Amino acid sequence: MQKVLTAAQIREVDRLTTERYGIPSIILMENAAHAVARVITEKLGGSVKGKSILILCGKGNNGGDGFALSRILWNQGADVTVCMMFPDDEVSGDAAENLSLLRRLHESQTEPFKPIICIAEVGTHRSFFDRPDPFLGPDIVVDAVFGTGLTRPLENELALLAKQYNSILEDEIRPIFLSIDIPGGLDSDLPEPIGESFAADVTVSFTAPKPSNIIPPASRLNGELYVANIGSPQVLIDDQPSQLYLAEREDAERWLKQTEFSADSYKNRRGHSLIVAGSADYSGAAVLAANAAMRSGVGLVTLVTPGSSKASVESRVLPEVMVRGIAETDDGAIAEEALDEIGDLFAKADA
Repeated sequence: MQKVLTAAQIREVDRLTTERYGIPSIILMENAAHAVARVITEKLGGSVKGKSILILCGKGNNGGDGFALSRILWNQGADVTVCMMFPDDEVSGDAAENLSLLRRLHESQTEPFKPIICIAEVGTHRSFFDRPDPFLGPDIVVDAVFGTGLTRPLENELALLAKQYNSILEDEIRPIFLSIDIPGGLDSDLPEPIGESFAADVTVSFTAPKPSNIIPPASRLNGELYVANIGSPQVLIDDQPSQLYLAEREDAERWLKQTEFSADSYKNRRGHSLIVAGSADYSGAAVLAANAAMRSGVGLVTLVTPGSSKASVESRVLPEVMVRGIAETDDGAIAEEALDEIGDLFAKADA
């Protein structure tokens, strides 16, 4: 399982990676860009050579990932267009360093030069999105605008851009849309979208998944999720307090193996599940829960339900489920004399 971390916890992991282990933050950014490049290469059939890639870059670390990514993809033979969403003087830190490297590469190009690397200046992004067939050009669009730092809704041009892109549904003209870390427009800590957001086909997150990567409805905007290790020691992730985890395929396979029935399986060694559910008018949940518990592989299932609904429930659950009807008051509540009986059942149950 993967621990799910908030944006603040991820920043703390990044800080400690540099302070305790001496791994510079710009190396983490480079590793992140390479991780995204690998996913793009996979999605484009194993090679980016001759492919056209449009990268929307912001001014923070997410934009820095985009600047580094454009250099990597260009070195691998892709034609890359970097769309600047903010002026150079608003770009700082490691992002500014990667932007400087990118501009030097751009200025060193001579004609005829292939592959090409193009830097589209601030305010020119409309030229890529206002054509009659806007996405016949790039094979993939990369969102490297905000990442985990966004806590307020997209505004003005960016909100319009997200809405315009999301309205293009035809597969034949819509390229793959990949978001770095989190789709632009989402607050990484919240399960609900906070405004207009890009609907990604693929999201590449780093170090650990964030709440909006995995919790719906925000998670639906992530598309296929990849979580990349960019160099932070696992102990730093383990030390962060979190009660939210992402189960993976390997976990499901292990759980299925552990609960597998065998020739010597014995019901009393496979756990006793107690379910208290149902009412006179609403017995469906009790039936669904009891049958699901039995099918999960548990050895014994006891379903406690009001006496008035016992016959209805008993006729619809699997025959192995033990149904106990308990006394109830005139208004449908559990009668006081039934509480001791339920207490005895609690003492015998594993779950």
